[in-house]
Parts: sequence; structure tokens; C-alpha cells
Amino acid sequence: MDRIKRSLLVGLLAACCAASALAAPNLAERRAITAYEQGAYATHLADIKAAATFAVPVEVKWDTIARPGEADAYGNDDYWTNIFFEPLKKALKAITIDEVGKKALKANLKKIVIHYDKNTASPSNYASDVSFKGGVLTLNFVPYTNAYDIDGRAAAIQKVLEEGL
Repeated sequence: MDRIKRSLLVGLLAACCAASALAAPNLAERRAITAYEQGAYATHLADIKAAATFAVPVEVKWDTIARPGEADAYGNDDYWTNIFFEPLKKALKAITIDEVGKKALKANLKKIVIHYDKNTASPSNYASDVSFKGGVLTLNFVPYTNAYDIDGRAAAIQKVLEEGL
């Protein structure tokens, strides 16, 4: 009987931990997200659209890329800027370097989704963190990790896009 109770308790604890990992950002985190959105992100979004050469919709799932307890870091370039936005801009610029790329991107890219799923994102295997399906480019990079590797992420994005265009 004790093993059954212990097993149920462990299962309940695991479920609680999983639920707390999915909890909505707290007030400090929401404020930090809003500050980033209204500041740096507004500029990045304009740059992304310029790099794509058209007004591609970009959906950022802030509640997934905002890891709990790290609100003070959200505004650092190494948190979101160098992880998601700089590599994306660089990849899009490489794709749209000529008219063939511009036309292919505009005809096939319908939306960009940026999120973070801790169960599937790799800290360094960027190719596995990028997908392009049904016109949707999805980035699933680990925030605040290997921030110096802008080129590696950009290369992964570019490769996946080129293969799908």
C-alpha cells in the first residue's frame, strides 16, 4: 500500500511541476515582455519585414519564450534578440538577395511563428528547431543559450527555407 501511495504522490508532484512550467508569466515578466515588445521588438519586426521584402505576419508566443524567473534578462540582446530575431533577419536577407529568392519567399511564406518548447528545442542542433510546413516557418530555439551563435541559427533557418521554397 505504501508503494501505491508513494507512486500516486510522485505522479501528482510531476503533474504539478508540469503545470507550473506552463503557468502564465507573472507581473514582472509581463512588464518585461511589454517593454521588449514596445522597444526592441518593434524595430526587429520592421527589419524582419524589410528583409523578407514583404509584410510577412510574425507571431511570437511570448508566454513560451519568456522563461520564468528570467524577466531581468529579457531585454538583453543575448536573450531573444540574438536567439530569434537577428538570425531570422540574416536568413531572410540571404534568401532575398535576388529576385528569384524574393519571389519564392513571397509566394510561399505565409507566416512566421516563434516559440519555445523545452521538450523539443535543442540548445545547439538548430536544424531540428526550425520547420517550414504549409507556408509557416516555425522557430523553436532555446532562449538565452549559445547567444553568440547567430550564424549557426541563421544557416539553419536559411537551409530549411531554401529546401521548402
